Amino acid sequence: MRTLFAAATAVLCLGLSGLPAQARDLIVTVAKPDRLYVIDAKARTIETDCQLDFNLMPGVIVMSPDNSIAYILGNRWEDVFGIELATCKTVFSAHQSEGDIRRKTIASLAVSKDGKELYTVRNPVRLLSDRYEVMEPEFAVYETAAGLDAAPARTFPSPRRVTVMATGENGEVYAAGHDIYAFDPKTGERTVKIANASWDRPTYSPPDVLAFWPIGTQANEFMLLYSAAKFTDETFSEIADFVWGYQSVDLSTGESTIEDFASLEVIMFSAIRDPNDTSKLYGVYTQLSKHDVDKKELIKRVDLPHTYYCINISSDGKEIYVGGTNDDIGIYDADSLERIGEILLPSGGDMAAGTMHVINTGS
Repeated sequence: MRTLFAAATAVLCLGLSGLPAQARDLIVTVAKPDRLYVIDAKARTIETDCQLDFNLMPGVIVMSPDNSIAYILGNRWEDVFGIELATCKTVFSAHQSEGDIRRKTIASLAVSKDGKELYTVRNPVRLLSDRYEVMEPEFAVYETAAGLDAAPARTFPSPRRVTVMATGENGEVYAAGHDIYAFDPKTGERTVKIANASWDRPTYSPPDVLAFWPIGTQANEFMLLYSAAKFTDETFSEIADFVWGYQSVDLSTGESTIEDFASLEVIMFSAIRDPNDTSKLYGVYTQLSKHDVDKKELIKRVDLPHTYYCINISSDGKEIYVGGTNDDIGIYDADSLERIGEILLPSGGDMAAGTMHVINTGS
C-alpha cells in the first residue's frame, strides 16, 4: 500500500494551470520501517509519504536529473529501486543477486546527466557450501527505462572499496575508492582523478575518508572530506597537526581540488558547501561547524541535541538541514547557526544512514 498525503504532488512541479509552480525546495529522505518522504523545506510539512515494499536499508538515494525519481539502494545493500515521487510507484528495479552469486553495493549509485543510465559498483561473492568465494568487482551500467527486472546493459572491471559516485557534464562517472576514479561508462576505461591513498604528500599519513552520502548536487560537485596526520618532516617522527581537508570534482568543468582547511578538532561525518559561495563549508556529527575553506578559518561551531549523520543546504544558502540517525531533521540558520526549526517524521522511525537530498522544483 502506498499513501499520498497531498494530491497536488501528482503533478509535483506543476500548478493547476499546467504552468510551473513557484520554485521551492523539497527534502527527500527515507525513514524506518518503510517510508520515503518528500518534505516542503520552507513550510516544514510532509508533502508526500510513500510506503515502500522493500527493505529500505541502507537508504542511499540519488535523484534523476529532473528530480522526478528517487533511486534507492535497498534490501540490505543488494538491490536498486526507482520510485516516482509524484505517484509513489516503483518504476525501476534491479535485483543484483542470482543463483549462487550474491552481489552487494556499498553506497555506489549515480545517474547519467540525461537520466538514461544508472551506474553502480557490484561486489560479488559465490556462495559455496563451506565458504564465500570472493569475485572481482563490477562497474555495472543499467538503462533506467529497463523497467522492473533490469539487467546490466554493460559491466566492466572495477577497483575494490568503491562507495559514493557522481556523474559529470562530460559524461564521466567519478567514484570514491582508494583513489577518486573517473570511469568512462561506455568503454570502462578508468583513470585516477584525485590521488587519495596514493597521494604524493611526503609529510602526510594516508588519508581517512568516510564516503557514504551522495549530497553534493546543490553545488554540482562531488566532494568528500578527508582527515590525516601531518608531520614535521618525512621521517614521520613528530606530528605537526591532525587536519581536515576536502577533495572535490566540479561536475560542470571536471576541475579537481584537494586541500586542507582546518585542524581536526571534532568529528564530521558529512559536509556540504554553499552552492552560492563555495568558500563556506558546513560539517556535521555531534556539532555543526561552519568553515571558510579559502581562509582556512573556523567561523562558528554549535553543539547539537544528538548526532546527525547527513547534512544539506537550501538552494539559496540560507538554511542548513541536518538529518539521519534519528527521526528528526534539524533546521539551522546558515549565517548564525541558530536552530530555527525541526521536522519530525511521522513514522517515528529513524533515518539511520539514509541520504537526505534537497531538490528545487524550479531546477
